[in-house]
Amino acid sequence: MLYFLGLNLLLLLAGAGVQAKLIPVRFLTGFITALHYTIGISTPTQDQVRRAVIVWIVSVLIIVDVLVALLYWVI
Repeated sequence: MLYFLGLNLLLLLAGAGVQAKLIPVRFLTGFITALHYTIGISTPTQDQVRRAVIVWIVSVLIIVDVLVALLYWVI
């Protein structure tokens, strides 16, 4: 459970860092381009990179939280 809370905190801090523009856009562009090429979808423009990263972080957070909740519900 401690690792789960740590992951949530890490993702929330990463999202806050992206939103506050503490993380350089060049790093984000490379990261989000690699993710989009892996899945096979079009890459966002420079103006959309920060929003795309926020969407990815929120999506991962929701998926992991729901999976952990289902795991605890089943057990």
